[in-house]
Amino acid sequence: MKIALAHPELAPLLIAAVLIVALCVVSVMRRRRALAAFAGPGARLASASPARQITKLVLVGGACILVVLALVGPQVGEVPRRGATSAVDTIIALDVSQSMAVRDVGIDRLHVAQRAIEVLGQQLAGGRVGQTLFAGSSVARYPLTADTKVLGPALDTSGHGFHLNPGSSLRAALQGAAALFPTTGTASERAKAIVIVSDGEDPAPDLPPLETYLARKIHVFTLGIGTPEGGPVPVYDLKGQFLQMLVDRNGTQITSRLDEARLGKLASDGGGQYFRYDTEASAKSLADGLRASDSGAAPTEGGVSPEDRYQIFLAIAVALLIADWLIDERRSMPRPRVPRGRAAPRRRVLATVSAVLLLVVACGPADPIADDLDAVNLVFLRDPAVSVVRYRDLQARRPTAPEISIDLGNALAALGEHDRALVEYGRGLESAKGTTRAIGFYDRATSLFRLGRILDARAAYVEALRLDPNDRDAKFNVEVIDRILGLLRPQVPNATGSPGQPTSPPGQSQQPGGSPGGTAPTGSGVPGATPPPGTSGSTGAGQPESVQTALTDFRRNLTVDEALRLLDALRGEQRGLPALLEGTGVRRGGNVDVPY
Repeated sequence: MKIALAHPELAPLLIAAVLIVALCVVSVMRRRRALAAFAGPGARLASASPARQITKLVLVGGACILVVLALVGPQVGEVPRRGATSAVDTIIALDVSQSMAVRDVGIDRLHVAQRAIEVLGQQLAGGRVGQTLFAGSSVARYPLTADTKVLGPALDTSGHGFHLNPGSSLRAALQGAAALFPTTGTASERAKAIVIVSDGEDPAPDLPPLETYLARKIHVFTLGIGTPEGGPVPVYDLKGQFLQMLVDRNGTQITSRLDEARLGKLASDGGGQYFRYDTEASAKSLADGLRASDSGAAPTEGGVSPEDRYQIFLAIAVALLIADWLIDERRSMPRPRVPRGRAAPRRRVLATVSAVLLLVVACGPADPIADDLDAVNLVFLRDPAVSVVRYRDLQARRPTAPEISIDLGNALAALGEHDRALVEYGRGLESAKGTTRAIGFYDRATSLFRLGRILDARAAYVEALRLDPNDRDAKFNVEVIDRILGLLRPQVPNATGSPGQPTSPPGQSQQPGGSPGGTAPTGSGVPGATPPPGTSGSTGAGQPESVQTALTDFRRNLTVDEALRLLDALRGEQRGLPALLEGTGVRRGGNVDVPY
């Protein structure tokens, strides 16, 4: 059994623990001397028990030492992990050309390729890994490094800040990757491999020559991303906004397909293998092939990692402190003999039961989903689209967890897919309770408001307020919606309507269920929409008043009391629906702060 320390730099804290015990000993000795000076040596007037005083000193000293040991982080035992039998220098060339934006797999090909490289880096721990990006030309992203974990964060900004020629060139990919390998010294004798992660599209009719790379003992592996059926190529502007699908000179839409024949031929000529990425198992198979390329050695299981056991030391320290608190250093007083007297020590029994429960909880297994959920929440802050895929993986592992469904709904809402977000909110609310249920109703109301379903949004805010009466956001939003609905009511009766019969506002029909129907995307029925150019104030005769105009009138007609209530709701960054409409609000709910 192997014993290691996670934080050996905290070991000097043992000196502080010893000093605390020494101070306790000095305090007890001074008390005994004061008692001897007062009553004389050997006096029987003292009510303190020396044996109990020593016991309490031992308990306090042991608790201090165990707390320090828990901080140092003892690691007891070994957990087997997969290790490489030999070190292979690997350069991963990632295709960032325009065809990698095709959405025939996952979110798009580039996101799937990034996930494949991240898994591949985890499998290649023990060797050195570098990365290049290529399109029409190639550029170095990271040189060879033994820290394979850098591939994950580095891929979050793939292609940002680099100037690459348009197009796609496998020749440029091989040349750029081979340039990162050392040509002199002992490092040049190590096994080397290039992994091209691409869809295989290249305008050049012939494959690049590989004799130079084989002479340097460089093997070429390929990982195909995409499907043979392919899909259209989207075109985006500099800000990442979608413009159109790519077309040729005749206006025909261009379809990009995975060229498995080209990638397979390139890998076989380069002494490597071709893999098509479907799941993470494909990346693991590629890692096995890379390890096997080093002198034909087969991959084996090897290596161990220590396992943290600080919880046991911390739980025992807490138990010792509870025992010190229960033990009284004074001698027990004589008790009158009462027939059938049962003075049960309830406090000690309750404390003992609490200590046992605390020990069981501290030493029990941790939730395996909790760490994964926290990691996905951090991914959500950087890339909500990627977090959607990972939230769905967690949801498949634990479909009954309401927090995962609500977090998935927040991610979909951040992408503007509010219809799908409502489905996830409904799934989470089926089993959510307490604060989680209140947060779910609040977030559901926000998506409903975004879709223009104001009445349904109000009902959801009311339910959130019922579950959490202290939620100022929900209370304020209900009041704002009531004010909006009051301003949206028609002020002039329809001249063409029959007497005594209510009519709907012009241009808007009443839908089943009592909620107003939606309008065009640029109309006033969409929350946060602005009126067409050239209009201000009222929307004009014969047209219903827009939400934006209603909000403008709402701000203009605020009374002193209403303004005070508004400022009170805004205190503490509780911004309510006005900030939601302006796109600056923040709803603190779930495991992350979700901007909306």
